[in-house]
Amino acid sequence: MSDARQSEVNDIRTDIERTRRELGDTAEALAYKANVPARSKEKAAEVLETAKTKAAHVSEQAQQKIDNLPEPAAQKARGLIIAVKKRPGAFVAGAMASLIVLRKVTRRRRKS
Repeated sequence: MSDARQSEVNDIRTDIERTRRELGDTAEALAYKANVPARSKEKAAEVLETAKTKAAHVSEQAQQKIDNLPEPAAQKARGLIIAVKKRPGAFVAGAMASLIVLRKVTRRRRKS
């Protein structure tokens, strides 16, 4: 086989390998997009982690402000902070539910 012919064969093989890789990448991307339950779980985990981080931040801010409260109020506030630290997801869910209800109530009042 001549050098020119061998070069063409090598070029074709290289093109085939590149095309296979591209097709593999495309198939992988499509499989990921089609796997809605897995993507939903990823997003839920991400949102929960963000909520935990924000809850911890709010808890720290609240802890700093407790020092200015009278002792009975400070004790109740400390109890709330402990509850939030134990179950930040539940706290965030409750806060979100409260906001949704509050929003619906204020919308109804505006329409009246």
